[in-house]
Amino acid sequence: MKPINLTAVTLLLAVNSPAQESVPGNGFANKGGEHSAIMNFYVVNKPRTLDMYSRFVIWRAKQRAASRKEKFIVIVASSTREVKNKIVNNLEKRHAMIGSLWFDSHGHYKNGYSSFLIGNEEFSYKTIHDTSITKNLQVLSAYCNKRTRVAIGSCYSGATYEKPAHNGQPASRMNGDSLVIGLANLLPGATVSGTEGWVMTKPGIFSTHSYALAGYPIQKRFKDEVYKPVWEHMGIWHSYSTETGTYTTENTLALTHMGTIHVKSQTYLDKEKYQKRQQKHLKNLKPGMWKV
Repeated sequence: MKPINLTAVTLLLAVNSPAQESVPGNGFANKGGEHSAIMNFYVVNKPRTLDMYSRFVIWRAKQRAASRKEKFIVIVASSTREVKNKIVNNLEKRHAMIGSLWFDSHGHYKNGYSSFLIGNEEFSYKTIHDTSITKNLQVLSAYCNKRTRVAIGSCYSGATYEKPAHNGQPASRMNGDSLVIGLANLLPGATVSGTEGWVMTKPGIFSTHSYALAGYPIQKRFKDEVYKPVWEHMGIWHSYSTETGTYTTENTLALTHMGTIHVKSQTYLDKEKYQKRQQKHLKNLKPGMWKV
């Protein structure tokens, strides 16, 4: 489950009452070079319930993109096929390549491995090499080049640490590096990123100067000692590209008002105020706060 800042949501709601397929289209993708037009995409799962927070996030993203339709598209989808079709149709219409592609999803720490979801389709180190599952995402490779940035915007998506044993479940390595590298291999040339920590959607997520995508949730269960590795790695991102062939650590990511993935000049934990909050919470972690 993706952590949320319930206090922020309450205030904002009060103020504002969140086998490979062939490439469709005219084949422009195969002609796209470094100087082609680019488009940014923010992909989010279609809410299945009356989840007011998810719907608010979608509304906020669409508000940002409404006046930037030539450059920034929000896609609400329930399958990778739907994602693929909408992205390709927009790119072909505007003769463009992918600039930034952000997958807004949920990470599931209880599973003991990094993942992201599109509808019912789960992508992890277990499935990222299964062509029957990844075929729709692989179509997008024709629209990627070395200017393309892709981010797995789910909690723990690039985690390389070990989730501690908990409630009878053995310790397990998260394998986020395998997920990130696997997705990059599907989209050759693109730089793909995943995070060690939580992905928040606080106010200001489409702001270069904000750390709205970094931080920590306030719910009681996240104060359990099983989450210690996550608290230790807040705001840390890793990236991989087939161009470099290396899994590198980089500063905290942000999104601009145009949906462009931006690497900040400082990582989240470089800020003294965030370091102090981190240390306070680390000291107060307890067992038995998360009962699953």
